[in-house]
Amino acid sequence: MAVPLLVSALLLVTSLGFVTNDAIGKFEYSYSVNREKLHQQERDFAGYRTDYTENEQIVQNYLEYLKWMEFQKTKDDFYPARPIKLHLSDIKASEIYRVLKKFPKGGNLHLHHNHVVSKSTILDFIYKNAYLLDNFYVRESPEPNKWRFNFYLNPPTGWVKVKDNPKYTKDVIIEHSTFLGVVDDAALNAPTISSLRWKTLDPLFSTIGSAIVNQINISRFHMEAMFQSAIDENVQYFETKTSASNKLYFLDSDPNYTSAHGKHYVDNDLGEKELHIVEDVLNQFQQKNPSFIGYKRIVNSYRRTSQTSLKNDAEKALTLHKQYPHLVAGFDMVAQEDLGFSILFYLRDFAELEVRNESLPYFFHTAETNWPAEYMTSTHVTDPVATIENTYDAILLGAKRVGHGIGFLSHPFLMEQLKQKKIAVEANPVSNQMLGFVPDQRHHPAITYIRYGIPVVLGADDPSTFGYDEFTVDWYEAVMGWDLTLADMRHLATNSLQYSSLLDSEKPAAITKWQNSYNLFITNTKQEACSLTFNKTNPIVESIFPQEGPLTGGNIVKVFGRHFNMAICRTIYCRFGTTTTKGTLVYDHIIDCPSPVRASHGPHLDPMHVKFSVSLDSGSTFISMNKTYSYIHSSHGISIPGVIG
Repeated sequence: MAVPLLVSALLLVTSLGFVTNDAIGKFEYSYSVNREKLHQQERDFAGYRTDYTENEQIVQNYLEYLKWMEFQKTKDDFYPARPIKLHLSDIKASEIYRVLKKFPKGGNLHLHHNHVVSKSTILDFIYKNAYLLDNFYVRESPEPNKWRFNFYLNPPTGWVKVKDNPKYTKDVIIEHSTFLGVVDDAALNAPTISSLRWKTLDPLFSTIGSAIVNQINISRFHMEAMFQSAIDENVQYFETKTSASNKLYFLDSDPNYTSAHGKHYVDNDLGEKELHIVEDVLNQFQQKNPSFIGYKRIVNSYRRTSQTSLKNDAEKALTLHKQYPHLVAGFDMVAQEDLGFSILFYLRDFAELEVRNESLPYFFHTAETNWPAEYMTSTHVTDPVATIENTYDAILLGAKRVGHGIGFLSHPFLMEQLKQKKIAVEANPVSNQMLGFVPDQRHHPAITYIRYGIPVVLGADDPSTFGYDEFTVDWYEAVMGWDLTLADMRHLATNSLQYSSLLDSEKPAAITKWQNSYNLFITNTKQEACSLTFNKTNPIVESIFPQEGPLTGGNIVKVFGRHFNMAICRTIYCRFGTTTTKGTLVYDHIIDCPSPVRASHGPHLDPMHVKFSVSLDSGSTFISMNKTYSYIHSSHGISIPGVIG
């Protein structure tokens, strides 16, 4: 066997001896064309616009610079891959966060009504209202996540007045009413065990929850604060999931209410009084803030409730949707999906609405799980259906959007269904991390959905009860962890309006309002970017690719190097011999240069091999480099195996 092997080796060496630099150059050029084509096909596959105006390109360059600087600072302890509790203050203090907070985000489409306004804001209102503070009580528990707060005239046994008690400062109350305040080392050390984290979170929904928010004075303030918090973060529209059991009350000293500890409920079963307050607050807020687009709510039931209760809640949602279509968008089921009943368990209730030809839009929490079908997490003996099965039923029942949608990643055919049917996924980056579903944002399925062309919108879930408060934290995690560009951000923002519950007739005006805010953001951010002095480290060009191209020009030559950020607000010029083209800054280490047609000077042509150089300061100086670009006679390269046609 030794002789044939030797002969083969000699033949290989001999054949390689006939390979010319020209042939290699043609291969490299053809390869670069197909490589660029592959990049473009990937962008086209996602299905949204990725080009920029001149000003947008500057802002995109600036955002990439800020992301790069943040990465350099955090790469050994990358915040989106670490527990939020460890780095929340660092995230909010970053330069990229400051700019992201100003970005017009469009809508926030996944929120739970009682868990949006920060605990600090609610407590400030209570402490400034002597009557409320005088009737504000706490019931402690040995478990830090099971404290309860409520308003009473005559409290039940075991409840203690908060007023003038040094033990119950605002900081202590916030600590015991937020996930970040009570999460223990066991949960922090088990970042992928969602059930452990849910056990910590679930009781907190009742700590400062409906018992506080449904007090009639707080209810109005709560809506005002919710709208204001949206504007503060440049959110122009949002939707909340609101319990079908919401009822307003006030404290009444009439003896008839002594047995209820002074609570006098004033709403009907549909909660219409509260809806009228919402309408009033919304109208007043929009008059003061004309750029604010609006608000709608999704009535929710609970995944642990009986079939009868869910049917009643769905009927309430249907009635409210008919009577208040401008305010009530549809129906959802909330609570821990892995421990709740499946959609299939309630199918007869939904079937009844279908056979009656009733139209109730669904926005189901779906596939908020990282368990496959064969592992049953629910212990309901009457419902032996795995969580992931909800993916099929959400699609078949025609859900308008699905909440979280993590488990769809394991079902590419269903992903295609989401794409074709334009069912948007409500991605909640911080919630998904804090509950252990996606401990490292770099692995979040939403970026795959975005690149696959599935509609994705961002939400914050329960920001106040988690304890991070601001929707911009979700945007930070997504932008840094998913490497989002300005085009991606623009796409997510417009998605949030396009896939909102706004009527089709309302959406054009909504998108116009967003576009106006976006244009202002681009103008202001460009001015900010162009007023800064960037890193003065001398730029370095390491290589260009390809080093050859056709006489007719038109191909993209990539310049690889370091420290290109000085060109953020300047025109990049690429010089091929005596001919210059405008380049584009892609990243701090990549520039795209379109090649020109080989230049002609009277009867003479530029040589076939020309010096290549690049200017990052609008043509004032060109970086000295020993780089040569060569023209080849044919624009047709050789075929590259494995490239999409």
